[in-house]
Amino acid sequence: MIIELTNEFKEAIPVLNCLENHGYQAYFVGGSVRDAILRRPIHDVDITTDALPNEMKRIFKTADNYAGEKHGTDLVFLNGKKYEVTTFRIDGKYLDNRHPKNVSFTKNLKEDLSRRDFTINAFAMNQEGELFDYFSGLNDLKKKIIRTVGDAKQRFSEDALRILRAFRFSSQLDFKIEEETLRASQMIKENLNDIATERIFVEFSKLLAGKNPQRSLRQMYDLGIVDFLPGHKLITDQSDLFRNYIGIQSSSDAINWTRFIFFSNLRESSLTKYLGSWKMSNQLKKQIFKSINLLEKDKPSKLDLFDAGLEISIALSAIKRDDRNNLLSDYENLAIHDLSELDINGIDLKNIGIPVGPIYGKIIEDLKEKVILGKINNNKQRLLKEAKDDYINMGTIKK
Repeated sequence: MIIELTNEFKEAIPVLNCLENHGYQAYFVGGSVRDAILRRPIHDVDITTDALPNEMKRIFKTADNYAGEKHGTDLVFLNGKKYEVTTFRIDGKYLDNRHPKNVSFTKNLKEDLSRRDFTINAFAMNQEGELFDYFSGLNDLKKKIIRTVGDAKQRFSEDALRILRAFRFSSQLDFKIEEETLRASQMIKENLNDIATERIFVEFSKLLAGKNPQRSLRQMYDLGIVDFLPGHKLITDQSDLFRNYIGIQSSSDAINWTRFIFFSNLRESSLTKYLGSWKMSNQLKKQIFKSINLLEKDKPSKLDLFDAGLEISIALSAIKRDDRNNLLSDYENLAIHDLSELDINGIDLKNIGIPVGPIYGKIIEDLKEKVILGKINNNKQRLLKEAKDDYINMGTIKK
């Protein structure tokens, strides 16, 4: 079968040419080939070769001390682009349910592809678009199924993260997981205890963004695999969430996670604990927390909208509300959208004789609320007068 090369592959052909001109084999490999067959957007183009890492270094400019180099992967720079190029390899024994203790290199493309996780990821393609499919991945694509390369139990025993990847691909592509693969995922699920939370987060985020997260989540619940997701015990009604959740296929992690957590009914301290159990960025945690706080209010006030800030667009994209347009309009019409827009600051307070200290925060907060609620204008002279009155009313100085 011949695959039409997209621009992403065409731009990478010089890398294959360089390797082949030096007497080595070189192919495009993995998920990018799968996506080309399915006519999905191509992201990273990976390359495999029988050239050893030190041989690649003699041919290309490569990254120094690249993390993947111990497993045969070099980061190659050519014509302003960078590509991961990996030597054909055979994985040694897996000791931590995630990584092989060692790898050995081979000259055989099929041996390299045989170590990969799923048949639909075990493709190779040359620069003419000729497809190499040793494990019937093309047939599985046509049947829309996820199936491991070789024995499913062995594949999952080698790397337990592959269990989550199976459900992630099932969600992303809207493919069913083949029965033997599904059974093996249940048999090996305890090994997920050895997987780093960061890796679980990446796979689960992609699952939530997929075409059919509801089927994956339901199967994960039925098989007990959700028990190995961080913070799962904080969700009091897991059955309702994992059986009935419906995604919206957003490309935004903030929107997908806000939607998932909203239907989990996690709020306040439980929400804080749940977010803390995941290894996600502080920015994403803040976006989720602010979005959930807004969404749980039936009639958000102007102060609620100010507190939500730009996260209002995340919240209202995650959950449909009849008052969406009104809330967006009310937010746009706020007198200020950020504390920095308040026409007064700490220096101004100092200049009118208010001593530096915690009182500053209290006064600024009071002024912010009055401006947002329309009680006073955002005018420096008016704010200074109100600040002095605040300071007097707090009993600090005499009138």
